[in-house]
Amino acid sequence: MKLARQLERRLEDALDHLAGRIFRGGLHVSELAARVAREAELAEFRTPAGPATANRFTLLVNPANLADDPQPLARELEIAFSELAADRGWRLEGPVEIALDRSEEVGVGTISSAASVAPGTLPCWAQLTSQEGEKTPIWHNRAIVGRSADADVVVNRPEISRTHALIYRQGGEIYVVDAGSANGTRVDGVSVGRTPTRMAAVAELTLANHSFRFTPCRS
Repeated sequence: MKLARQLERRLEDALDHLAGRIFRGGLHVSELAARVAREAELAEFRTPAGPATANRFTLLVNPANLADDPQPLARELEIAFSELAADRGWRLEGPVEIALDRSEEVGVGTISSAASVAPGTLPCWAQLTSQEGEKTPIWHNRAIVGRSADADVVVNRPEISRTHALIYRQGGEIYVVDAGSANGTRVDGVSVGRTPTRMAAVAELTLANHSFRFTPCRS
């Protein structure tokens, strides 16, 4: 299924009651979803952790097409795109921000759009708990775990490689990949290589000889 349709489907239930109030003159939620999807695909880029895309989107429409405050719709778009980005396996450098506003410079019935990368603080989606009880949050999807200060999840133990493993979400699953570490990676006692290995939402992740409890973050 194309990205625009996936995003639209995530919005349908939440926005059916909003769209009629907010739009007039022929604009529809599907057109906004298509614009955000197109901008995200055009903005895709590679990082050491894998594919990433923009997290800030600006959507402008003519005042004649907005009948009400568009901010509730923008907030729903942010939630839907955040979920879709994780499902797609994209890394985001900051929280999703969608600005939906009026502009006289935009023609009636049309949408002006732009996307950019805006680093910022992300919500925690998982965490590693050491045997001593120390908790280390995972903020980014496609997070590099290692001893390096540049890693997304820093585990400062000498036996752990500077770039040890990669953890990410995609298609509703969680995966871990060994990043060529010197002392290996295991999930629930099973060795992990360069091929992505599925990991349960609660699992034992062993980096070198250090074991951690992998669990979701509590909301």
